[in-house]
Amino acid sequence: METNATAAGIGARLDRLPMSRHIWGLVALLSLGGAFEFYDLFMTAYISPALVAEGIFSKDSGLFGLSDQATFAAATFAGLFLGTIIFSQAADRLGRRAIFTWSLLWYTAATIAMACQSTAHGLHLWRFISGIGLGVEMVTIDAYITELVARHVRGRALAINQAIQFTAVPTVAIACYFLTPHAPFGVEGWRWVMLAGAVGAAFVWVIRARVPESPRWLVSHGRLAEADRITRAIEQKVEAEVGPLPAPAPVTAAASSADLRGRFVEIFQPPYRRRTIMLAVFNFAQCEGTHEPGVRDKTGRRGLSWDEPPGK
Repeated sequence: METNATAAGIGARLDRLPMSRHIWGLVALLSLGGAFEFYDLFMTAYISPALVAEGIFSKDSGLFGLSDQATFAAATFAGLFLGTIIFSQAADRLGRRAIFTWSLLWYTAATIAMACQSTAHGLHLWRFISGIGLGVEMVTIDAYITELVARHVRGRALAINQAIQFTAVPTVAIACYFLTPHAPFGVEGWRWVMLAGAVGAAFVWVIRARVPESPRWLVSHGRLAEADRITRAIEQKVEAEVGPLPAPAPVTAAASSADLRGRFVEIFQPPYRRRTIMLAVFNFAQCEGTHEPGVRDKTGRRGLSWDEPPGK
């Protein structure tokens, strides 16, 4: 098997790999870790009515005079913002594999702590802490997948990644539907919903053992020997499944000597500036507006009143 242990050579070797069962398996494992993250994230909306029914959440006891439901959602997104903006850079310094593992354990532990709370303020605090881990995990998984697969299939890989992760949304909705009206073994149903999402910790070490560190990340930190070893192991598994691999694309001298570590400011420079602005506007606009409980919005819809049970 022809190998090239230079920085650009390792990238070329990864880019010539077909999407074999092994590569799709890596994408699926990382996406499974992300599914627990999505379960935890989308639980925000589905769990709140149960907390209102339990009397833990009330209309005006949250921060800044907001309802507890609003404070719970705000704590989630404040943690996401902090984790994404500040702590997500840890994945660039410490490695994709390490941060994928520890951020998953972080928000799993925070969710378990949240399930043990009996006051709104305790729930808000641990929801914020959990949100930090969620924010770190969200950006780490996307970077991890794009670095492991060939450049020409990144769109498909991320589409499969999203499809797997979003299965968590109906899962948490169904869990809330069946569990929140009851108290299995004397424990409120909403606590079981939270704890169910925390089982991700049981899978994290299995996932960690099967997914290698990103060779591209290793290259960017000058660890060429380790990157070459991991790339060679991936190549051998793929070749065993699909047969002889095509030759890597030729690597020019300029590419071989290029600095592969980018700078944050580059996303605001051509040719990336327009893409950055477009994606920022898209993500800002994709969140649908909400309305106050019991108050009709411009479409005539009404939110859930604090004085009436669900279904009225």
